[in-house]
Amino acid sequence: MKRLLFIVIFNIGMIEIALGIGQLSKAKNDTVTSPINLTKVGFKKSMLATSVGKMAVFEAGKGEPLLLLHGVGAGASSFLWYTIAPKLAEHYRVIAPDFVGWGESFRPERPVLFDDYVQQIKELGAWIGEPTKIVTQSLTCGFVIAAMREDGISVSKLVMNAPSGGLDFGVDASSPEATKYFSDIAASPKRDEIYAKLFHRKAAVEDWYRRIGFLASEAVPTDLIEAGHYNAKQPNASYSALPFLSGKLRYDIAPLLKEVTIPSKMIWGEDEFQIPPKVWQRIEKVNSKIEAARIKNARSTFEIERPEATMDEILPFLKGTN
Repeated sequence: MKRLLFIVIFNIGMIEIALGIGQLSKAKNDTVTSPINLTKVGFKKSMLATSVGKMAVFEAGKGEPLLLLHGVGAGASSFLWYTIAPKLAEHYRVIAPDFVGWGESFRPERPVLFDDYVQQIKELGAWIGEPTKIVTQSLTCGFVIAAMREDGISVSKLVMNAPSGGLDFGVDASSPEATKYFSDIAASPKRDEIYAKLFHRKAAVEDWYRRIGFLASEAVPTDLIEAGHYNAKQPNASYSALPFLSGKLRYDIAPLLKEVTIPSKMIWGEDEFQIPPKVWQRIEKVNSKIEAARIKNARSTFEIERPEATMDEILPFLKGTN
C-alpha cells in the first residue's frame, strides 16, 4: 500500500510471518484477478515513455492540469485516487500516473530509487508543458520537492497527504532488525520468491488496510483490496518495494519541506499512528508557510475512507487565490 510501506506490520508482524511463527489469516481465494485501475471511474489510459521506463498514465477532465502522484508501497498505484479523482476531474485536467515499478507501468529488474522517482516527475513536467498543481502522498512528497528544486517541474500549488520520508529528523521509522532483515532479502538471489511469500497475498493487503489504512476496518472497499493484490503480484514487484524496507529509499523530509515557498498544504488523518504522532506533529511545524489540516475519524488512507472531507480540504485550497 502507500504510507511508508507497511511500517507497523513490518516491525511487529511480518518478520514473524516470514519465519513461520506469525498468524495472518489466509484468504480463501488468492488468485490474481484482472487489473483494476482508474478506467473504472471514467479515466482514459495511455503509455508515456520515460528514461526510467514506460509509465501508465490515466487522464480525465479539461482545463488546468492537476497531477495526482501516488505513494510507495506494496500494491500501490494511481487507483489509490479513485474516490476523489473523478470529482477533481470536474474542475481540472487530472493526470494520474503509475510510477515505474508500480501499477501497470514497466517494472524494471533493478531497485527503483529516489533519483528514479525525481526523474519521472521531471519528465512528467516536461510532458505536461505548463505549470501544474499537484496532490501527492507520503514519500512522494519529498520526490516532488526535489524535482522542483532542480527546476524539473513547474508547480503552482502543492498538496501533501501525510508527508514523510521514513527517516524524519533522523528518526528511523523502522527498527534496525527489520532493516537488516529486508536488506538481506534484497541481497538474496531468491529475493522475488521470499518477497512473494510475504506480500503476494490478498490476506496481507487486506490486513494492512483493515488495521493500518482505515480507522473503520469494516469500511475497506473490496475493489481496493483486489487492486492492491493484483498490483502486488506483478513480476519484479520486489525491486520497487524492497528499497524502502531495506532503508535505501528512506530519507529525512524535514530539510526538503523547509525549501518550499509555493502555496502548499499538508493533510493528516487525525488518527494516524503509522507515523508516530510526535513525528508527524513535528513535521506540521517545519515550515510555517505550509498550511496544515487534519481529517477527523481517519488514518493513513483518508482520501479513500473520508473522500468528502478530503475534498473539502483539497479543492478550496487548489482554487483559492493564495
